[in-house]
Amino acid sequence: MNIRPTLLGGLAVVAVALAGAGMAAADTIRLRVASYTPAGNFTNELILAPFLDRVVADSEGTLEYQLFPGGTLGRNPAEQTQLVQDRVADIAYVLPVFTPGELDPYGVIEIPGLIHTPLEGSIALAEAYGANLLPTPAGTRLLGLVSSDVNIISTAPQIDSLADLQGLRIRTAGRPQANAVELLGAVPTSGITSPETAEAVSRGTVDGAVMGPGALVAFRVNETVTTHIRLPMGAPVFLVLMNENTWQSLPDAARAAFERHGGETFAQIAGQTFSEQAANFLEATLALEGHRELPVDDAMLADFTELTAGLAEEFAARGPNFRAVLESVQGTLERLRAE
Repeated sequence: MNIRPTLLGGLAVVAVALAGAGMAAADTIRLRVASYTPAGNFTNELILAPFLDRVVADSEGTLEYQLFPGGTLGRNPAEQTQLVQDRVADIAYVLPVFTPGELDPYGVIEIPGLIHTPLEGSIALAEAYGANLLPTPAGTRLLGLVSSDVNIISTAPQIDSLADLQGLRIRTAGRPQANAVELLGAVPTSGITSPETAEAVSRGTVDGAVMGPGALVAFRVNETVTTHIRLPMGAPVFLVLMNENTWQSLPDAARAAFERHGGETFAQIAGQTFSEQAANFLEATLALEGHRELPVDDAMLADFTELTAGLAEEFAARGPNFRAVLESVQGTLERLRAE
């Protein structure tokens, strides 16, 4: 059985007109919105477009937007920030992991063992940003951020305990994942892209992969693995950036609408959406014949958190600001889990 995401159908280039207006007013500002993810991807249909719809509806008739998915304005994920800075797009969906350097502090939620869900990761990062601990690229303004689904370990051979990971070759992306896999006794294998992972598992180049539930389905890796271990292996973050000159040109009603629906409000709504979709993708994968989940109880989770504590300290050691970001996120997570 082949599971593919079917979450609202294809999203073509979308022009959203003002609610209740037969045609846009002459002074309505149309924003060009870039997304490198495909038209039907749920990040467009369930996160980015609904956010912009809420802003438009609350902008007192001052805004409309046109969404260009699938890399129409620029296909390279690493160039999305530049699209905004050059005003090729007024707004873009940016993944900082593709542009190491200035945005590295956002990588705090990539630390394995730290966040357990996209919702708590999104809230924790939004609060750190609100405390002026996270950077914004020059010439841009951050409208909102959201954690992607939390990565898990999936293996082709069926395993019955974490000890069975010993010696298995696991595809990883980035140093934090690789270090965590090594701590578990497996062999991290880098240099395999997400689209190449299913073939690598099928050919036996690797025995499994660290990926989010959505990526397992999107790249058909779920057709090559059997066992899934929900150890929290970190998550990338998405940023929604606007060109600063565009922001300054907006009327007060438009800026106020972005402020009401962005920031921590966006983190709450988008984080919940990512959490729900990740659960749906994993549930669908586990329903496939031959698939199983290796249960992770509270004791195993605590042991894993302790095992990976050094990775958090390694992040903090990169500089005072990195430590401040980590401590802020840890504090927020502790509060959220106590509520």
